[in-house]
Amino acid sequence: MNGLEKLLETWNNGVLRGARAKLSKEINVSEVTVSRWAKGELKPGREAIKKMSKLLGVSVEELENAFGFENKNDHNTVEGRIELEYIPVRGISSATEEKFILEETETYLPFRKTGPNQFAIKITGNCMVDPDDPRNSIYDGDYVIVDPDAETRNGDVIVARLDGEYSTVKRLYKHQNEVRLIPDNPACEPIIRTAATFIVGKVIDVYRPVRSKKERKI
Repeated sequence: MNGLEKLLETWNNGVLRGARAKLSKEINVSEVTVSRWAKGELKPGREAIKKMSKLLGVSVEELENAFGFENKNDHNTVEGRIELEYIPVRGISSATEEKFILEETETYLPFRKTGPNQFAIKITGNCMVDPDDPRNSIYDGDYVIVDPDAETRNGDVIVARLDGEYSTVKRLYKHQNEVRLIPDNPACEPIIRTAATFIVGKVIDVYRPVRSKKERKI
């Protein structure tokens, strides 16, 4: 039992069963996110830590210790031989449909940042799955690492903001006065926009956590 589970068990009248679901409802975070916090796959953001601190009746410092923020620097680094940084996840974007990017950071991914403003977005949809190049594809449920400061060229995967409040993940191709946002999946439709399309940032990497599975029959 890890540090978070011990706190949840105490908070839930000594019973761990159902505590994760109860916590997710109380702080308005998905059960999957809480489960991944407990497994150490994700780190909660500052606002989530504050909410849990108040709800569980423990200090922020105690919660940070439970989540492994041993030598914190604005929730970004952990002390060790190799400096491990936690990159903020700023919502969800879609490879298939236009979806809003949530600005509030609620969790973090363990990822070694190479730029000060990099962040992650969780992908929904399969329009960036190339049937001819599966190893270079982005799948539903993956996290992409976005660098808003990186230079973009034709053929790069980018996050584009559309109509001021929606976003999509596609390959960028500029042609004179228009921008073509092309999916890797030929079954999906491209998006053609004017050259004024706002590019949020360049996708520089993909983070794909390894998930547990049921035992395979042998």
